[in-house]
Amino acid sequence: MKSWLESILISISMYSALPVKCLNWTEKNLRHAMVFFPLIGLFCAGGLWVVWTVCGLLNVGFVLFGVLAVLSIVVITGGIHLDGFCDTADALYSRRPQEEKLRILKDPNCGPFAVFSVVLVLLVEFGAYAQLYQSQSRYILGLLAGGFVISRCFSGISITRFPCAPTSSLAKTFGENAGKHVSVILIVQLAITAILMILWYRWLALILIVLSLLVFGGYYHMQKKQFGGLTGDLAGFFLVINETAWLLTTALLGGVLL
Repeated sequence: MKSWLESILISISMYSALPVKCLNWTEKNLRHAMVFFPLIGLFCAGGLWVVWTVCGLLNVGFVLFGVLAVLSIVVITGGIHLDGFCDTADALYSRRPQEEKLRILKDPNCGPFAVFSVVLVLLVEFGAYAQLYQSQSRYILGLLAGGFVISRCFSGISITRFPCAPTSSLAKTFGENAGKHVSVILIVQLAITAILMILWYRWLALILIVLSLLVFGGYYHMQKKQFGGLTGDLAGFFLVINETAWLLTTALLGGVLL
């Protein structure tokens, strides 16, 4: 029981900015840490619910809500996935040979590709949140929560199943220490979430899940072809892309299919 609790604390402290600590990183508790990665998605959904509720009570306009919604996710996650997104954008769009891309991926400096990529992503997320707040009720938050959870399930599956790139460190640590059953648990979590989403949100949820599968497939081929394997930055890149695609599609189709 103690090792499972430590696994929860490791996952929360690693993938969020919530004030918890686990100093006892061992092979035993690292084995199950990835199981609780989707839990961070529920924290993000909870933060978004608080922002939506408070903004509704204060009659806040949709523009300010969009800003606060994006900010809430960054604050809860500590921007860890955006950091990986920026590093990957710099490396991927450099169009250099694989060895040079891996070097750029490890470079702590932020290049121009990272800057305009993250600006575009945040603009899309801001616009989508603003549209949803203007046109939907809080009922839509359940669908967004599903996106947070499913994105982390897919990301966790990749860390536990994809071969790692030669320069990978943190993803290799979590992936190699994960028990073989961890990816199975993540798949079960993904399947349960997907079924619940389809039962509640019908066709829109089905479209979003198929979209996530397509993004995951593209991510698999990208990391294999461009980088020779997985790194933590690439897993973060996928998560940001998938969440943004989920959010944008919900904003575009929510008024038609809900």
